[in-house]
Amino acid sequence: MDKKTKLKFDPFGIVDMFYKQNWLEYQARKGLLLANDNLLTCRFTVDEPRDRRYRILPYKHSKTTQEELDLYASCGWHLIYGSGSVMIFYTDDPDAPEPFTDVQSQHKYYRKSLITNFIFMLIIFAESLFGISPSWQGFTISPSALLYSSADQSLSTLVITFIGVPLALLFWFQHMLTYISILNRNRKKDFYGATGFRLKYYINATFIITLTVLLLWSIVDIPRTVDVSSSGDFTQALKYKGNEIVRFSEFDPDTWRTLYKKIEYYHDGEGDMITFDVNQDKTLLMPRMVSEELEVDRVTNNDEDTVTELYYRVNLYKARSSKVASEFMKYNMKDELNEFNDKVSFKSIDKYRFDYKDLDYAVYIVDEKKANDTTAKRDQLLFLRKGSTYVYVSYYGPIDLKSKVGLFAAKM
Repeated sequence: MDKKTKLKFDPFGIVDMFYKQNWLEYQARKGLLLANDNLLTCRFTVDEPRDRRYRILPYKHSKTTQEELDLYASCGWHLIYGSGSVMIFYTDDPDAPEPFTDVQSQHKYYRKSLITNFIFMLIIFAESLFGISPSWQGFTISPSALLYSSADQSLSTLVITFIGVPLALLFWFQHMLTYISILNRNRKKDFYGATGFRLKYYINATFIITLTVLLLWSIVDIPRTVDVSSSGDFTQALKYKGNEIVRFSEFDPDTWRTLYKKIEYYHDGEGDMITFDVNQDKTLLMPRMVSEELEVDRVTNNDEDTVTELYYRVNLYKARSSKVASEFMKYNMKDELNEFNDKVSFKSIDKYRFDYKDLDYAVYIVDEKKANDTTAKRDQLLFLRKGSTYVYVSYYGPIDLKSKVGLFAAKM
């Protein structure tokens, strides 16, 4: 009859191998004998309690010869598990000598592997630093700046930013310190000692469980109110609640009537490609966020390239306070200016400011090459703020966007 097995959570990494040895020996004294080691779990066979000793070697099983395994077995150490980079031996003989009794063999089976893992962890950390966005880089200087720049992000994103990432960094640093400690001890003959395992177990378990929960939360954290529609079912997009945002039908009625008919009779592969999208959402710092986007693309004769005939996007943000709106606007403007054709610098933004009744802030930017040609299609940007309300408009078309400020201001 097969013996009963039991699965237990295993939060120990390769760098914690000496703590894990103590943990496995503790389980053996309770009658749980290791049968298999999987990712974050260990399977034990329920048996009689015994004083079993374990040794974990950070060495590839594939590189170990049968002669070496036979030599370990002759000393009382039997291989119970071997994966790609780790081997676990056990012995029930209290007098069995350590598998490696000289510094040279320790170096072979520990030092090389640990140094490789140490370098790998450094590379991962370096790649993460290079991938950090400018707003994240500001975190080292001002956490409040990071908070304001992330005002349009979900609560799960904010929690990951301010709790998950610091926890991950702390986890990484304690791993690196452990690596350094082991490599330093590797020069000594008494290499196998480690005091206890409980504190390490609970620290690792807390880190892993917390980060896993945050990651899963971010995946399933679907916006609470969202309407997304396109030309395939544009009528749904027209039914969004609230009238703060300026519709394209108000911005340019004549063009909208023409596009309206094209959308109604649109078929894939025929005519212009028209998309019309409306989104609604809210976050912890932004109780209301609404956006509307209309884009018309024309397929060219060469290959399958498209040319933008018309682009209109308006984003409305209603923040919890004017402070949030003002600070978020700064970071949002930087991001949008980076995408602008004219490559206008944020440092020079003040020269594009203009005064408008009842607005706290107004900026208008136009493609300077076509600024004086009122009939040409031009890239244009508009940034408006009134108290806790911030509106950003991006437009490519012939209409003078600045002449439409009154439409947006009236609904702020």
